[in-house]
Amino acid sequence: MKTVERRSQTGTQLSSLYISLALLGIAALASAATSSLIIGLGGAATGLADPAGNIIWISAASSWAAGILSGIYCLSSLAYAFVSFRKGALPNASALRLVVALAAGVHLIGLLEGLWRWPTSTRTFDVTVASLLVLELSVIAVLGWRRNTELRIGQSIKFGKDPSAMAVVGSLFAASILVAGITTVGMAASTAGELAVPHSGHKSTENSPGVPSNIEQLKNQGHHH
Repeated sequence: MKTVERRSQTGTQLSSLYISLALLGIAALASAATSSLIIGLGGAATGLADPAGNIIWISAASSWAAGILSGIYCLSSLAYAFVSFRKGALPNASALRLVVALAAGVHLIGLLEGLWRWPTSTRTFDVTVASLLVLELSVIAVLGWRRNTELRIGQSIKFGKDPSAMAVVGSLFAASILVAGITTVGMAASTAGELAVPHSGHKSTENSPGVPSNIEQLKNQGHHH
């Protein structure tokens, strides 16, 4: 029975580490989403000159509000990840589950709204939000897995020995690659990602413009998410 308890404790620690890694990815993606929402960083600022002033100001205010909430979500995820890494456990896991579930619901609604927008020419698929949703759903799934620990202990008596150190390291490596891959895709699709200069573009050449040219190109395109 002690062997089963040690395996369960190892699984719990691994799940805590994965959630901490996923929260770091969520924090990075939330910061990228914030850059796309805040007026002046995305292309929404170009719309302020539209004759329909009232609609523009309402849109700008809602964009700023969403950006501020996204920034708070980013900082909260980062702080929680830091604390969980330090403690090796998940403090207030139930509150974490609630917050992540609410955020996932909001992001799902936003994603569906972009896909079902009318007319069809205005429909969009926000890869940054989709990446956030994937990580959030994975966190919710792992938290749900942790809630069934007692049931798993009862079922695992018939299984073999504890996982080896190599298995633990391999699991963490795979989890890190998964989180990093999802986060990279989401950040590259954000306004911050598109403003970033490629490694080959740190020096202005005929084929590779510098930073000011990239920013000017985005402004001219009226880019927004």
